[in-house]
Amino acid sequence: MVIGIIPKNRNLSKYFREGGYGLSEEEIWGDLKAEAIAGIKAMIEISMEGEIQELIGRRWEHKPDRITSRNGHYIRGLLTSFGYIGDLKVPRLRRSKKGYKVIKRYQRRMEEVDKMILEMFLAGVSTRRVKEVLEPVLGREVVSSGLVSKISKALDKEVEGYHSRKIEDKYEYLIADGIFLNAKSPVYKKRRCVLVVYGMWREGVKVRREIIDFELACKGESENAWEKFLYKLYYRGLEGKRLKMVTIDGNKGLRNGIELIYPHVKIQRCWAHKLRNMSKKLSRKINKGCIEELKEVYEAGDYNKAVIVYRRWANFWRGIEPEVVKSMEEDIEELLNFYRCEEDIRKKVRTTNIIERVFREVRRRTRPMSCFQNRESVERIVFAVFYRLNNIYKNR
Repeated sequence: MVIGIIPKNRNLSKYFREGGYGLSEEEIWGDLKAEAIAGIKAMIEISMEGEIQELIGRRWEHKPDRITSRNGHYIRGLLTSFGYIGDLKVPRLRRSKKGYKVIKRYQRRMEEVDKMILEMFLAGVSTRRVKEVLEPVLGREVVSSGLVSKISKALDKEVEGYHSRKIEDKYEYLIADGIFLNAKSPVYKKRRCVLVVYGMWREGVKVRREIIDFELACKGESENAWEKFLYKLYYRGLEGKRLKMVTIDGNKGLRNGIELIYPHVKIQRCWAHKLRNMSKKLSRKINKGCIEELKEVYEAGDYNKAVIVYRRWANFWRGIEPEVVKSMEEDIEELLNFYRCEEDIRKKVRTTNIIERVFREVRRRTRPMSCFQNRESVERIVFAVFYRLNNIYKNR
């Protein structure tokens, strides 16, 4: 039945009701989907039959040099991007285990399905959610969280390429920090530390950003772990010729690693971590007043004003909280290094908040997983999060 051209901007189900066809939108699309699956099934079966004919000839032809003969067919299922085909007829031969061009032996899913699942995984959809999303699309419960995990193992080569790629020495500012995730070892659950380096550089008037790389450290944020990681980045191209500053949270191992590999680079202590640590040393009664006054130092606008504000703060609080003032005196030079940057970059480098937001995304993605099965699964999920974020940064 020819329905005709459907007017633009019309509700499909309303159009067919008004036309007297008595069809709902669900019925229309359901029929179209069934027809599409039937068409795909027919094309696959015709293609396989054509390969059989090319090998042994048509059913009624007699060939003296025939190496095998038909042996009926068997039924198998195949998952396509249009839905599941449960009764695909695959020709069978008596003396040959033939694979077909259109589908490989033992193949149960088309490559497009694996690619779709992998792209969803990289886009931030959890393994459980992939199953929920694809079930109404594919028509039946053929995608499990276990299957998604299995398909995601194809990322191992991508992860290896990410860790070994050549790094362009374009970064002017680095932010370095670590995050801990639970993963199983051969004998017990173990907290794995993921070391991360985040870079920023200027392209014209724009400030570009990228998560450069990450590494799973065996012994947390130790000096050896940071040195090893930074050396890898250095020998892959991050020599720091344009590097001006590295922002850190105060970790001594990280500091020593930077001073060894990039000795010419200034270090910026994170204000958020410093104030948080100082707040723990203050009583509740004076905590708010002391910290609020100290915030005026990084809000002063320029280096000289910041020094004046700090001295005023130190003179007032030295008699009340001498240990807190002493702690600030030890770090104030590094805390003020961000004032030596261009004004539009200062807020970005005075704390590690940028990389902390990346870690929040990692935690959001990994929260449903109480513990990773192994080291490789940690790398895959972290890579998936960073891959998605880097694509977002690239398109801004």
